[in-house]
Amino acid sequence: MTSRRDFIKTVAVIPPGLFFERCWAANPDPSRLALIIGNSAYRDAPLVNPVNDARAFAHLCTEAGLTVDSHLNASRTDMMEAIERFGATVKRPGTRQAVFYYAGHGAQLDWRNYLLPVDAVVEKQDHMKQRCVDLNLLLGQLSAAKDKTFIVILDACRNNPFGISYRPEQKGLSQFDAPVGSLIAYSTAPGNVASDGTGENGLYTENLVRELSQRGTRIEDALKRVRLNVRLASHGEQIPWETTSLEGDVFLFNEGQKKLTEAELEKLVETDISEWARIKSSNKVDDWVGYLRTFPNGRFSEIAQMRLTRLLAESEKPRSSATSPASAAPGPVQALPATSASSPAQAAAPKPEPVAVSALTSDAPAIDIRAGVAMPTIIASSANPYSAGRYPLGRIFTLGDEATFRQTDILTGLEERTYTMRVTRVDYDEDRVEFNKGNSITDLMGNPIKNGAVQFNTPVQFAPAEFQIGKKWAAAFSRIEKGVTSNAYYDLQIVKRETISVPAGSFDTFRIEGEGWNTSFGNRLQERIWLVPGLNFLIRRESIGRGKGGGFFRTERYELVSLRQHNSIEPV
Repeated sequence: MTSRRDFIKTVAVIPPGLFFERCWAANPDPSRLALIIGNSAYRDAPLVNPVNDARAFAHLCTEAGLTVDSHLNASRTDMMEAIERFGATVKRPGTRQAVFYYAGHGAQLDWRNYLLPVDAVVEKQDHMKQRCVDLNLLLGQLSAAKDKTFIVILDACRNNPFGISYRPEQKGLSQFDAPVGSLIAYSTAPGNVASDGTGENGLYTENLVRELSQRGTRIEDALKRVRLNVRLASHGEQIPWETTSLEGDVFLFNEGQKKLTEAELEKLVETDISEWARIKSSNKVDDWVGYLRTFPNGRFSEIAQMRLTRLLAESEKPRSSATSPASAAPGPVQALPATSASSPAQAAAPKPEPVAVSALTSDAPAIDIRAGVAMPTIIASSANPYSAGRYPLGRIFTLGDEATFRQTDILTGLEERTYTMRVTRVDYDEDRVEFNKGNSITDLMGNPIKNGAVQFNTPVQFAPAEFQIGKKWAAAFSRIEKGVTSNAYYDLQIVKRETISVPAGSFDTFRIEGEGWNTSFGNRLQERIWLVPGLNFLIRRESIGRGKGGGFFRTERYELVSLRQHNSIEPV
């Protein structure tokens, strides 16, 4: 059973630098390997910083105690041989962790990613396959090595990789979902390009080395800080991203992972809560940036990311769009007229980047889903054979949006009730959506704050800011019912993209699985939630609870029967 200490650890995040101290590895660890390649000296499109970046990252890995194999300005032969040696070494039983870092030019073709040797001369598509290095060569080597941890970092999306001799049809690199036990980090989003930098290092690696140098910091948390730093420094032009299937916490530095006392862990949780209470109604970018830097995996990190995205989208919005119907923001509060609960007020919704919004122009819903009605396309099928795609949450609540659900018992299959949730108030300033005149309340992401007689001290992070296979986050909260308060948490992950059928029809969904505990009562909790980006309501939810003795006290399934909402995102 998870202890109170474990509960606190789930939501506590050590601020960067709290336990930082420099030390040099006297002897490299043969069970932890790093292959590092930095290419700058290209004939047609030379780069300034990749060699410097590779040296900086090699220095960091050496300091962390890894056994490092480094190659600068490598030819195709050098790269192929290095990758083959690396793969063979990784497969050895004694290897625990393997890190691959590449800085230089990269390009995509037919959904596959290619790393460019300095001797590559590419004048047509076939040359890409023949003269560059297919990243799948490396990923195949790693996938064949079981029970290892792999970190792949690609600072490889510089612009104009082939000079004037050839122009790829697609910019940057293609998305590739991480194999089991691995994390793949990219210096910028799929299809975009990254800055080579004007200083000693590129923008991405400069921040990467700084954040990974912090002892006691999980690699995933460090990368979230890198993403935030680069996004702000580039004014949104470059946003790094990661895809992960890591099955536990991974650190670059073995030392410095100080075990805090229970009192210290409680203090960190209190700090998290206090900071949330201080900034929860803030419209200042600095407040949300500060929170995410301190608590990259905190109990409000997904909510904070969504808030920050909204604020940055508004600040970066072109002046010419300020008066366009699709971008016009409503007043701070929308509420249904007391005399006409069936006639929703008409108001345009805000435009959260990068989702395109269809403005509400009549009482007719933009999306009307129910049995016997043709299903609209909400998200397009992924044409990429290596990825299920990446999508923003895209929820835009409007007065009068409503969904009807059927609740059944999972064990018996018996129907227990059918009920409807209808939006009756939206408060953008307070990040609050009320259903059925306050019987249920969520934030603007749809995270529950109140459900009938049950209240939560903070929004419960069940909805992620974006959908991508492997994405992980935590939800921790206090649950209050009939004056009794208990503490609970969930560890959540998007495990797959799958098509399911419910009474409303068939849906292409992302499946979220959550495992948790009510630490006050010793109850084990399980959640399975199926969501579609752009729909304001869930498609299916299964909620299971077991008591200390293993017996069930909750076995509930909720399935969508019909849905009407007045704003929609364009299919993506």
